[in-house]
Amino acid sequence: WYVLPVGYETGKQYPLALNIHGGPHIMWGPSFKSQWHDWQFQAARGYVVLYANPRGADGYGENFMMALHGRWGELAYSDLMAGVDAIIETGIVDPNRLAVGGGSYGGYMTSWIVSHTDRFKAAAAQRGVYNLLAFPGVTDIASFVQTEMGYEVWENPTFLWENSPVAHAHKIRTPLLIIHAENDYRVPISEGEQLFAIVRRNGSTVKMVRYPREGHEMTRSGEPEHRVSNLTHIIEWFDHYC
Repeated sequence: WYVLPVGYETGKQYPLALNIHGGPHIMWGPSFKSQWHDWQFQAARGYVVLYANPRGADGYGENFMMALHGRWGELAYSDLMAGVDAIIETGIVDPNRLAVGGGSYGGYMTSWIVSHTDRFKAAAAQRGVYNLLAFPGVTDIASFVQTEMGYEVWENPTFLWENSPVAHAHKIRTPLLIIHAENDYRVPISEGEQLFAIVRRNGSTVKMVRYPREGHEMTRSGEPEHRVSNLTHIIEWFDHYC
């Protein structure tokens, strides 16, 4: 699905904001309530907003959902980039002004994407899982990595490391905004701190914004000032680089 920017004019090209859902097993649709204000806000600021259900999403059958098992990064990457290419082919998007963002698994995929391509001019990763080796020891869902990737950390650490964004973060050249809440027990802030430190040490452009008192649901049910601040940080980051 895509949302056209306010004041859209036929024949004109606009920057793109690719939004990636979390889960990874949820299903977005045109009226997904908790995300609708994000999409409308980005469209109001002049972006074509693209959102999709890459393999792993609910709603398309068990084979579609389970295809992502043990393949979090590379499989969804190919699906999401195919979506980007498809909307570029319509002629409404400027291929030199692409932005990407998402939360939780969407944060994982945002950092995975920008560590595997330089096509995007800006990225915003929120509350993401970035280190599959460290995550089981700090999260409140300790069995999650084994369920999703097929291994406990002691069984195949090499596989889990290679499928972690932090293992590839030294390759990131896209300006990256990292947003995390300090009381997130689902994906603790140590995940964001690791990604920030590595990207900062590789000399790339990175900024981290921390929100006190908030948890994993900050963007959906957090303090109103924090929710507005979060939206503003992301759109200003996209505006600056796109």
